[in-house]
Amino acid sequence: MADEKKNNLKMAIPHEIADELDMRAGDAVKIRVTDNNVVIESTADAEEKQDMRIRWFTIPAVVATVLFWGFFLIRQEYLVPLTGRLSISGLTIILGVVSGVASFSTFYVRNHKIDRNRALKGLYWRNFPVILLSFGIILALSLLAIFWFMGIIFKGAAFDIYTASLLFLLFNLIINYFIIYAALHINSEMMVRLLTTVIISGVVASMITNSDNHWWETNLSFLGTKHANYSWQFNLTLMVSALLMTGLIDYLFVWLHRRYPADRGLNILRILLTTMAICLFGVGGFANNGDGLLHLLHDIAAWGLVAVFGLTVILIRWLLPKGSRQFRIISDAIAVLLIIDFVLFKYVGYFSLTAFQLVAFDLAFSWILLLLGTLRRLSHRANVAVTVTLENDDDATD
Repeated sequence: MADEKKNNLKMAIPHEIADELDMRAGDAVKIRVTDNNVVIESTADAEEKQDMRIRWFTIPAVVATVLFWGFFLIRQEYLVPLTGRLSISGLTIILGVVSGVASFSTFYVRNHKIDRNRALKGLYWRNFPVILLSFGIILALSLLAIFWFMGIIFKGAAFDIYTASLLFLLFNLIINYFIIYAALHINSEMMVRLLTTVIISGVVASMITNSDNHWWETNLSFLGTKHANYSWQFNLTLMVSALLMTGLIDYLFVWLHRRYPADRGLNILRILLTTMAICLFGVGGFANNGDGLLHLLHDIAAWGLVAVFGLTVILIRWLLPKGSRQFRIISDAIAVLLIIDFVLFKYVGYFSLTAFQLVAFDLAFSWILLLLGTLRRLSHRANVAVTVTLENDDDATD
């Protein structure tokens, strides 16, 4: 029986798919079968796969380690303490932040140029300084907290220069790995999680470090005054949170405006949320010390934050193009609870100022997270899916 002639099959890729992946005539693509599904991908994307490569985080860590080793060798210090000014922790924080910021910048820019996925297209260059500054500050604060804790556990520990260099190398490998991973996979979900982590960890840490000062007997703002221990930590937490919120708002609304063009409600909501972030930055940036200009600016920022937040909660049902019924009910419930919280503090006297602030903070923060989650869902473009018909390719046969 003669072998049956086998024709190759061909298909036309619709312009919706081609535009989404920035594909042009003449581009080479790779076709593979995975779990009984046919997957078509650009060969350029396959070559630039975003898997972590060892050299990416090893090279900056090794360079920093050579500088670390050379620094103590020149100073003829062969016993290096774990913590302190000139120590493993001190230089890890300095060189780790420098190499981490450099790595983040390199791979953020690299990923922005080669990634055809929409996850990075929304992060325009105007967002880059905000994101870079936020990650740099978060890295520095994280290292400070880690080495502060290690200093308590290993109090007075010191190592010879070679062991110290090895420890320094390990720390920097970990730093650069996570920083590069963040740069390659940054998206709105990661930024929301980061925002949540920064606010909760920063506020809780400030409360713990000021427990001896009985901060709750004054108010929540005490944590950011000169009378508090590590007040800069609390204020910096608010400022970094404001930066992250600004970047996240810009990211989300780029895609919201593409899905809902010329939506006036979204434009107003964007202005309100951006104003809220600016006020939050002002609350942290202007310390509430005394009765001077800083105190006045702090109060203006704080009351502005409260006013804008309240206005947003009231108007949200008219500003969102497709807000769920459940979200509207939760928004109304939170608005009622905030009013009750204020009445119990101002007119009934049941709540102290601290209790009023804590309840209001919890309710407001929870609502903002719910709103950001709703905006994320609204910004997700519907998957581009089309049906194509396979045809015989008479020009190419086996």
